[in-house]
Amino acid sequence: MKQEPKQREDGRATREKLLDCAEQITAQKGFASVTSKEICQMAGTNLAAVNYHFGSRDGLYEAMICRIHDRIISQTMLQDIAESSRTPREKLETFFGLVLWSMRPEHSRSNDEVRAIQIWLREALSNSKAFTPILRHLALTKFPWLCKIFSEYLGRKTDDPVLYSAIVSTMAPVLLLNLTNFFPISDAETPMRILHDDAFHRARVTFAFAGLDALKKPMEP
Repeated sequence: MKQEPKQREDGRATREKLLDCAEQITAQKGFASVTSKEICQMAGTNLAAVNYHFGSRDGLYEAMICRIHDRIISQTMLQDIAESSRTPREKLETFFGLVLWSMRPEHSRSNDEVRAIQIWLREALSNSKAFTPILRHLALTKFPWLCKIFSEYLGRKTDDPVLYSAIVSTMAPVLLLNLTNFFPISDAETPMRILHDDAFHRARVTFAFAGLDALKKPMEP
């Protein structure tokens, strides 16, 4: 019985090691080309470890993608913002601060963080059948809190089509600009330098609020 805490700790360490190695190899060639054998060899474990900790290779993929997305914005973060005593605008500003700023390469905590976000963006654009149900799961767990944050500011119900339009219209440029940050489309020095300028990102927030303010539900007399 005394060995159980140590065994659980070793099990968690092995699980995290498998995820770390899966990220490293996926960053090199994409998960579609990764085998469980490669991951286990890098992690120094036997082949059965993937099935033991994740149920399958697909289970490992889901755990890796969900862990990466939680680094960007977790359900707990969204819930904390939504349930906080901040004003509706302050809640949105906090959300923008987490997403718009933290995804910038120079604001990431480490090279591993940058690599993780690169994996997320590439897998999201890969049209992988395995990615779709994961995205659906993330949407079910996180999107309701995002809707709550936006709906409070806009004064619109969570089933209002305008609310969904506002969220998509706000977040789509974020994805596009972060694709540019992590996968530069040009080697031109000036455009890329601008994308890393604080004034540029402050302007993004100002622009986002201008669009949201235009969609705010008019106050009833």
